[in-house]
Amino acid sequence: MKQAWLLSAFCLVISVSGLPTADCETIDLGPSQISLDLASIGDYSVEKKSTSTADHREKGVDFTYAIYPATITAEETSGQVLVEVYEMSESMPLDAAISWKDTVTGLEHCIEQSELVPRRAAIQTEPYQINGHEGILAKIDEGDSNPMYVAAYSPDQTDGSGTIVCIVGSTFSWQTTKAIFDSIEARTA
Repeated sequence: MKQAWLLSAFCLVISVSGLPTADCETIDLGPSQISLDLASIGDYSVEKKSTSTADHREKGVDFTYAIYPATITAEETSGQVLVEVYEMSESMPLDAAISWKDTVTGLEHCIEQSELVPRRAAIQTEPYQINGHEGILAKIDEGDSNPMYVAAYSPDQTDGSGTIVCIVGSTFSWQTTKAIFDSIEARTA
């Protein structure tokens, strides 16, 4: 009898531990589902914005891409988490310089061109692991007391190239932002 009770309790613990927490938000953006643990920001609202498309015709590289944005706004502060998913029409190099003249990588270029980053802002980047993938972390300093942090990676990246780029920005403190960035999980269709 005791063994059956222990086995039942063990199975219950195992099944409950696999459930997502109430503060884990999953947002469908284009070809991806982006999951973030937002427990540290309190109550919040999610606003999915209009999708936009563009043609990239620069330096002999031609492709089409779509941008799927969303904004998560904390209700008790002015803090925000901004999410953009880029879907490119073909796999593009993301970890190498985009040209011999422009030494930024494809991921850095996506961050610079995103709506998350103010034009001409000072950006510092460094490698950053996101959901088991090589990505980058950018710190955008506009002279405010709190810089903005942006993380980017490609969940479908193979051999340095990918068709999907997930970009997440945060205006929260680094401690709160790091917890959010460490929870990023993008699943592609």
